Amino acid sequence: MKFLDSHCHLHDSRIIADIDGLVRRAQSVNVRYMVSCATMEDNFELTGHLSQQYPSILPCFGIHPWFIKMRSEKWKDTLEAYLLKYPSGVGETGLDFTDKTWDREDQITVFEHHLRLAIELKRPINIHIRKAWEVCVQILKKTGRLTVPGLIHSYSGAADMVPVFEKYNLYISFSGSVTNPSAKKVAAAIKKVSMDRFVLETDTPDIFPYLSESENGQMSANRYLTGNERLNEPKNLPAIARIASLCKGMAEQEFADHAYENACCVFQPLLKGEPA
Repeated sequence: MKFLDSHCHLHDSRIIADIDGLVRRAQSVNVRYMVSCATMEDNFELTGHLSQQYPSILPCFGIHPWFIKMRSEKWKDTLEAYLLKYPSGVGETGLDFTDKTWDREDQITVFEHHLRLAIELKRPINIHIRKAWEVCVQILKKTGRLTVPGLIHSYSGAADMVPVFEKYNLYISFSGSVTNPSAKKVAAAIKKVSMDRFVLETDTPDIFPYLSESENGQMSANRYLTGNERLNEPKNLPAIARIASLCKGMAEQEFADHAYENACCVFQPLLKGEPA
């Protein structure tokens, strides 16, 4: 089985010191590519550098909705410059309305710019949506179907919205949240998504998966701990795939093959001519 981690943050200060080990452990379980998403201008350069240092790291550049207040006056020029410098995707970008004090109109403005860039430059886009599903659909109606596919990462929306997003050429990405026995919405969504539209991610270093005792034991030697927080890494993707395949009602091998092929379709512009 081959794997592609469709969304992670390898620039994160909690894990960057062990980047060599992280990449090596991912390769040991056949995670062939890791899509590492920048979240603000301050980590654009590191994200780009990692992609040059490790061929398995595919970069995305964007302003995460949590950090839009931190963007510079020249953020649009900076974002486009990095997208043109590297074979890269757009993101992490999107909408997060979980905190009612955040400026929603500003989020929409920034997100719409990312969408326009993705369409104009023919790049995949990595989208974050929380509590803003209907607004996202309204924006997609304005921009139209994406010319190059993108994805909604760590999907947490309703199952009946999955076909709507698929119509706009978006794939649905499932993270370690699909392994949570209480995540009923996620389980319903993975049943609804089309066979050629699901992909997998870790969202490293967050969303550590719920694992069996034996899997936890196997991973304990290389686990990260920050206080009481257990940090995720791309080598956990096969364990996520195993549990997700059960939710989807598919054999593990068939499920993993579909997830990998689907992800390669999304991120083909970033693969630098390398065989999938």
